[in-house]
Amino acid sequence: METEIINISKSNNKEEIYNKLITYYKDNKLIAIPTETVYGLSADATSDEAVCKIYEAKGRPSDNPLIVHFYEMNQLNDIVDYQDERVDKLIENFWPGPMTLILNAKENNGISKKVSAGLSTLAVRMPSNKTARQILKETKVLLAAPSANTSGKPSPTKFEHVYHDLNGKIDVIIEDEQSDIGLESTVIDCTRTPLVIARPGEITKEDIEGILGLGSVKYNDEVMVDTQTPIAPGMKYRHYSPEAELLYYEDSLEKALEFLKTKNKKTGFITYKSNEYLFENLNISVKYLADNEKSVEQSNKNLYNILREFDEEKVEEIYILPIKETKENIALLNRLNKAISRK
Repeated sequence: METEIINISKSNNKEEIYNKLITYYKDNKLIAIPTETVYGLSADATSDEAVCKIYEAKGRPSDNPLIVHFYEMNQLNDIVDYQDERVDKLIENFWPGPMTLILNAKENNGISKKVSAGLSTLAVRMPSNKTARQILKETKVLLAAPSANTSGKPSPTKFEHVYHDLNGKIDVIIEDEQSDIGLESTVIDCTRTPLVIARPGEITKEDIEGILGLGSVKYNDEVMVDTQTPIAPGMKYRHYSPEAELLYYEDSLEKALEFLKTKNKKTGFITYKSNEYLFENLNISVKYLADNEKSVEQSNKNLYNILREFDEEKVEEIYILPIKETKENIALLNRLNKAISRK
């Protein structure tokens, strides 16, 4: 398969491109699109054939549900039940944006059962990325769209990442800018009381409680949600892992420096820019997650890109010091812990 590259922002005939995309979605083609979180691999969510192609192209387990992306609220009326005051407040405050809601699916809603992996719920999201919104608006297609990468590998935050993983496996890649956020959306199970954060993201528990009140939401590990039957992406399987082994170095920075002096270019180390002066004479590959530990948004945006850069360098082992958990970095730690190698 030859993958077509389309850059909408540089085109002088956008209407022609959108008409082409409409035809492609009707023909069950796979199109990688940018979003504010990570690049997504999109297809018509109402088509069994198209959705099966997503799982096949990614090598994704079929019991790992997908998220349906949409443009405007009236598109949800026939597919999910969202008559809930809590849901109304979340929508009002966080959409469009990096928030996915798990809602009860309506019967005979037209969405492929393969999207929800046979569950009675459906995950839905209204992205804020301008290119994604325009594609959704112009095509009027409900799009199933997991991350546009090989399943289990670091999610793609740049066009180049998608090209590396899926060129020749999918029909189209929309070339666009780097994703603003760099981590996947916060997934909130709205079928429970209190609400449950099935996957942490940029929108935090504190953000949600600021709208709905203290105690209105919990993390899935606080309510013992069964992760063997995942209701959202990122719950059951090992995710986000580079080719190299990613390991925590469970000691001080000083001890890490002594350890790394014995290593060579086959070893990578992730730290902060504030420590750069310590690594000038080491014969390893050092990459900087952010300026310092407090720069959480910067860390979120850089993590997957760093892991992919190490892969390009053919690094065999990557170390990072444990990061102290804060209210702000739970999503970052979630992705790191999922990516850590376990022999």
